[in-house]
Amino acid sequence: MISTTSYQLIAATSDLTTYQLERLVEADDPRSFLALLVIGLVLGLLFVIWQYGRESSSLPRSVAVLLGFLRIVAIAGAVVFFLKPTKRTDQMIIEDSQVTVLVDVSQSMAVEDETYGDGKGLTRSEAVADLLTDSQLLKGLSDQHDVSVRVFGGLTRRIAQWKRGEFTAEKQSDGDARSKEEAPDFTEQPSSSLDWKTELKPLGPTTNLGDVLADALEDASRKPLVGVVVISDGVNNSGVAPADLTEMAQANEVPIYTVGLGSTRPRTNLRLQELAAPPRAYPDDKTKVRAIVHAEGFRNRSFTVELFAKQGEGSPATLVGKQTLDILSDAQTESLEFEIQPTEVGRIELEARINAPTDDQYAGDNSKRAEIDVIETATRVLLVASGATREYRFLRNQLQRDRHTTVDVLLQLSTLGISQDADEVLTDFPSEKADLFEYDCIVAFDPDWTLLDAQQVQLLENWVSEQAGALILIAGPIHTAAWVQSPEHAPIRGLYPIEFQRRLTLLDDGIYGSTTPWPIEFSRAGEEAGFLSLADSSEESRALWAEFPGVYGCYAVKGAKPGAQVYGRYSDPDAGISVERPVYMAEQFYGSGRVFYLGSGEMWRLRAVDPGLLERFYTQLIRHTTQGRLHRGSSRGMLLIARDEYTVGEEVPLRAQLRTASQEPYLAKQVALRVTDPQGKSQTMGLMADENRPGNFLGQLSVNLQGDYRLELPAPDSVDELITRRLGVSLPDLEFEQTRRNVDLLAKLAESTGGRYYSSLRVAAEGVDDLRPLGDAIESRAETKIMRGKVSKKYSERIHLTLLGVIAGALSLEWLLRRLMKLA
Repeated sequence: MISTTSYQLIAATSDLTTYQLERLVEADDPRSFLALLVIGLVLGLLFVIWQYGRESSSLPRSVAVLLGFLRIVAIAGAVVFFLKPTKRTDQMIIEDSQVTVLVDVSQSMAVEDETYGDGKGLTRSEAVADLLTDSQLLKGLSDQHDVSVRVFGGLTRRIAQWKRGEFTAEKQSDGDARSKEEAPDFTEQPSSSLDWKTELKPLGPTTNLGDVLADALEDASRKPLVGVVVISDGVNNSGVAPADLTEMAQANEVPIYTVGLGSTRPRTNLRLQELAAPPRAYPDDKTKVRAIVHAEGFRNRSFTVELFAKQGEGSPATLVGKQTLDILSDAQTESLEFEIQPTEVGRIELEARINAPTDDQYAGDNSKRAEIDVIETATRVLLVASGATREYRFLRNQLQRDRHTTVDVLLQLSTLGISQDADEVLTDFPSEKADLFEYDCIVAFDPDWTLLDAQQVQLLENWVSEQAGALILIAGPIHTAAWVQSPEHAPIRGLYPIEFQRRLTLLDDGIYGSTTPWPIEFSRAGEEAGFLSLADSSEESRALWAEFPGVYGCYAVKGAKPGAQVYGRYSDPDAGISVERPVYMAEQFYGSGRVFYLGSGEMWRLRAVDPGLLERFYTQLIRHTTQGRLHRGSSRGMLLIARDEYTVGEEVPLRAQLRTASQEPYLAKQVALRVTDPQGKSQTMGLMADENRPGNFLGQLSVNLQGDYRLELPAPDSVDELITRRLGVSLPDLEFEQTRRNVDLLAKLAESTGGRYYSSLRVAAEGVDDLRPLGDAIESRAETKIMRGKVSKKYSERIHLTLLGVIAGALSLEWLLRRLMKLA
């Protein structure tokens, strides 16, 4: 039969076989078209009855009826042929409703303030893992819906999904990745084998609850999403505000069910934020290590912080320092200083630990590690001076006595064959890379840079910028004023952290000298700079600098360059032609090197306070400026990173600058970098060649573990020399600024969208009073859809041939009978 609504004939099979008349389907008004067709058929029938009724007088009644029937069959066949009967096979699809479970894996999930089942003192992520492993929550949801589980913590990835009733887990594929980064590979596995504690490991640097909710709600336009389950502490510190998505959820009729995690009370946490130690040290030198501790919620309590050191594989860690930390406020940050004195060459592994109480909510941040490489390698220093000034002689003698230093000298205005107490006396500034690049530091006393040719000037600039050379520049009254006017020596002026006056006037001439000493006026940066400290404590150092009478002169400069750090100024009120006092101490980074500037060569006057102060000043200054060379670790190159400390989840850009034994750029498509993570696991990654800079190699490292990473790169043309670098990774402050559960947000999300708020994991698993367990609370809204198939061409051809045969046969038989009856 033909339906009056769809005009289809449907076979009750697994596939839906549909028969239809195409002319009726294509008609603008099928009812009117059908009415006209019926009227036409009735008129044709009446015509046939009238025609054969008129001829019935000359025919037997049976023959007249037969002839009329044949004519009606032919007309009916023509009408059916005109209506184009077709056949198609459709599929009936039942689409199950979808539930998306969103689980917070940000670093605040590592706070230990949760319980579930018999477990006590669990981290939030561990409690959720127990819930998803042991309870019937996921099974209850899977019995009625397709279930997808996603985790979020800055990035979003799907970790498992189940079809209704199957309860199997699938890893997400790249092809299903959405706006956030998704997990790679796609493999099926039984749900029982899913390691929830690994999948829910709290590594995310931020909580992007709003972003992941928006992604989940967008699915409602593609499939019947009947609920979103959020398991989180409700703290959102990145992306869209979750409250802004309630209208979107209401429009899509998607309720949000929230499960609260974490304590509702203020946080109590002790955290070791940083353990700062120099990358390298020398045997028997006293080395300072600083530990920064942040305490929250421990007012009027005291704790101890211990520093342990371990030198060599397999050796036990020994206690080298212990200090008491007194907390006087609700939130307090304290810096504790330890002192160690290494005795042997090798690597020292340091670990600072807080002896935290049991009510500390997160034990994972109570320790911090650092490394110090104790080296015997001497620092190679080149002293360049136009003349043998008193400052030059004191420093030369000091460095010659230092067993950790080798010193070469270049007296520019001396006669040939002059005797100097140095390892080597140069007659000219180095003009070859192999000669200059061996030096770690150059100290220049009022040098006459005009004696350097263009090649030597360029070589000096390259040594500082590319080889992390340390340059200490000391202005003087004789040659500085002359060479700063030379256009050919603009690269030399570029090295200085100050801007020179580019004109000579009578006003400039009188700036340099004074008849009385003037103290150095330190900036705040100068007071806090450890390398300028003259004693072990800041109070003693300030007292010694206050006792220092000062200096008599300071070279006139326009001011500090942008980006340069000013540590001290010449305090003579009559000096200078600007509002600010003349710069006396300043520093800047130049490429990978450091350049330090002194306004005059008068630090030898510190000996009037204490003979050892000058030695301490220059020793600390040289070691400070050569930090880049220490990081480099090899004369064949260096491994550069933007900073020594990163946070978990960050991408670390890496650059290696490598040279051959002849100090030419090392050429290769890539080099292998060995990375050892804080758990001791090693992997090798490739650094690709930088096409624009020969000898440079680039890469990017993802750091996902808290602690110290060690980077090792083989030096070019060397059998066993390694270029090493330490990289510290800590937890970011963002996730720990607020770890208290945001009950208001979680409850509002649920209430405004028609969902329910569950105050604990136990309530979500088991229900309470009139609150049903979460696994049973969301009802199915499965949908049945018909997927239309293609029209059967074989059926159309067959039915059309059949109709043509019926029409032709009926008309032919009618004609034959009429001939036999002599009617035509």
